[in-house]
Amino acid sequence: MFRRLLILLLLTPFAAMAQMAGSPLQGVWRGTIGTESVVACFNGGQLFGHTGSYYRTTDLKPAGLFIEPTRKEDNRFYCREGQVGGDKARWEISAPVDGIITGTWRNDKTGDVFSINLTYFDGNTDERACERSSYNSLLEQNTPKIENGPTVQFSPGRLYQNLKFAGQTAIKLFGHDPGINQINAQIGLDQSKEALDGYFEYKRDQLMRYGYYIGDDEQLTEPVYWDSNFITIRFYVWAAGMGLSGISNEYHTWNVKTGEKIDFWQWFGVSSDYYPYAYPPPKLAEFLYKNVKIDPECEDVFKGGGRNAYWITPGKNGLNISGGGWKGICEDSFFVPYNKLRPFLTPAGKKAVDAIIRSRAP
Repeated sequence: MFRRLLILLLLTPFAAMAQMAGSPLQGVWRGTIGTESVVACFNGGQLFGHTGSYYRTTDLKPAGLFIEPTRKEDNRFYCREGQVGGDKARWEISAPVDGIITGTWRNDKTGDVFSINLTYFDGNTDERACERSSYNSLLEQNTPKIENGPTVQFSPGRLYQNLKFAGQTAIKLFGHDPGINQINAQIGLDQSKEALDGYFEYKRDQLMRYGYYIGDDEQLTEPVYWDSNFITIRFYVWAAGMGLSGISNEYHTWNVKTGEKIDFWQWFGVSSDYYPYAYPPPKLAEFLYKNVKIDPECEDVFKGGGRNAYWITPGKNGLNISGGGWKGICEDSFFVPYNKLRPFLTPAGKKAVDAIIRSRAP
């Protein structure tokens, strides 16, 4: 039994290689290009277009490898290296023989030519080989550090600082408002192991899909309103590689006296599963559009309770009720003074508005 097991263990790498019909490059490979040590990976099947990746262990910067399926000749493979539209070099490599890939690395711009020698490491049955720890472990040795941006003055006595860490952006608030510390605790960077693992998982997914890091999400976190009652912070994210469908733009508000997060829609007795967005109640919608001339293309924007979801942010003397627009032409942003909100407010909402009005009295 033990002798049979030992034979199986010894034969596993090369026996597994025989199972790679149709995708002979699949897996993680280690070796050299010229005299430089490299690690390479190739995903399997047509699902991801045979995308691969590699990096030199001296700089740990992954580059994409894109196999050209129309140029498979004599059991050889041709790859473009780099990003789409920005090729750096070409690979001409053999199909594996006894777990070895050989070939030539060529840069037509510089004229450099180096030999490629790669040895199979693992993952020949994994179609998502570029996500494997055997490929990513070296890349993940350097833990991201917190990046502190400059301190920005929002208004006299109220400042904030941008922070970045592991694909996140956040801000730290400075000032004498009583709830500042509580708010900072809610909006600060997540430095937990789970957050770091999630960041590396996101990076691995990029390598699996594209072969290189396409970059972190485009993010912006900034206060857009801040007074003695409220602070409203905008959280904007454009997910990398997602196009327009990956855009998220939200506004969240806190009470700077207590540090509590505010859901203005509760003042109107409205609850929503899509906070901070909600549909206005019919009476409020009717009031908002009472003197608005509706474009014919927008007639059904608020019929039946409204087609748009709206968010609410505070203003100096009232509330801004804003929506995402419809066809880019519909009027969907309104400002309502506090003294005109009372007919639509719950008792708790009226109490909150009355407190704000008193705080502004001379």
